[in-house]
Amino acid sequence: MKTKAMNDRTISSVEFVRHFGRYHDEAMREPIVLTKHGRASVVVMPVELYERMSKRESDPRRSYGPGEMPRDLADMFLAQLDQDSADYQASKDD
Repeated sequence: MKTKAMNDRTISSVEFVRHFGRYHDEAMREPIVLTKHGRASVVVMPVELYERMSKRESDPRRSYGPGEMPRDLADMFLAQLDQDSADYQASKDD
């Protein structure tokens, strides 16, 4: 299991409590992984990021309109379609 989430910014929970104001402001810019007894335990992030991540919109079963699909997902689909097409053409030649 990966112990860091989203970035490499990791601090101890004790350090976070000790300097809450500073780390609160940093967490507004990018998520911070808090550790407890040397192990990642909690991620502090802006509420807007949490809401985007937890909405059903991030459901991988979501359907997309033309031009809406994220580029990495579109690339994956196109690669699979190309492979399926090549497999189909090869089976016709047999």
